[in-house]
Amino acid sequence: MKITAVNLSKLSLYSLFVTSVASSLWSTSLSAQESEATEEELSVEDEKHIDDPTRILTRFGVGYDGQLTFNGTLGLDETRMLRVQVNEDASEWQLGGSWLFDKGIVNVFMNGHEERNTYSIGTFVPLNKLGFDTGKWQVFPMAGANFVEGKKGNSNSTGAYVGGFVIRPIDEHWSVLGYSGVSVGSSDYLGVWGGVGGSYKITSKQSIRLMASYSEDSYRTDNKLSISYSYEL
Repeated sequence: MKITAVNLSKLSLYSLFVTSVASSLWSTSLSAQESEATEEELSVEDEKHIDDPTRILTRFGVGYDGQLTFNGTLGLDETRMLRVQVNEDASEWQLGGSWLFDKGIVNVFMNGHEERNTYSIGTFVPLNKLGFDTGKWQVFPMAGANFVEGKKGNSNSTGAYVGGFVIRPIDEHWSVLGYSGVSVGSSDYLGVWGGVGGSYKITSKQSIRLMASYSEDSYRTDNKLSISYSYEL
């Protein structure tokens, strides 16, 4: 069979057509896989408990603990989030950001009141992500490092903290919550904190939380009974 210029031209067009179709199918396959992966990530986030400390979301809230408090989080994408909290006279505040990873979440925080400012970096790690079966309890150990800047003549301190947060769902609406921790550092700094309470899931976007908390460190002691309302966007 003679190979003519016309045959070569037809062969080239056929090859180009096959290549184009294969490329299109490959791109479609990759897009579908990426879409499925994104949907799976969103599904995992939706399945998390409404009080899970590793959730990335946009949420606004208001509360009362002797003063009005305002708080909010802003989800930048599936893995990053900003958060802020302040009371009505701005005497107590908190500002920070979070980065979600496969095994847990990393948080960077600044918070302060009249006696001190604290700068910290730490993490929550769900025990079930490490292969532990915690039954109906959701357990989140936490640990990190911090720097405490003393005010009103108080000393500065560099140290670390450890603690934990737990959730025990009762039914589709009610859950029991609890947390505790200890922080130690230089200049004989010592701090302990803890709290217990419950949350009520009104809808998939709204919830109410009631907590009793206690904290004491080298600068002051706080006892609070707080109630808060949150709405997710």
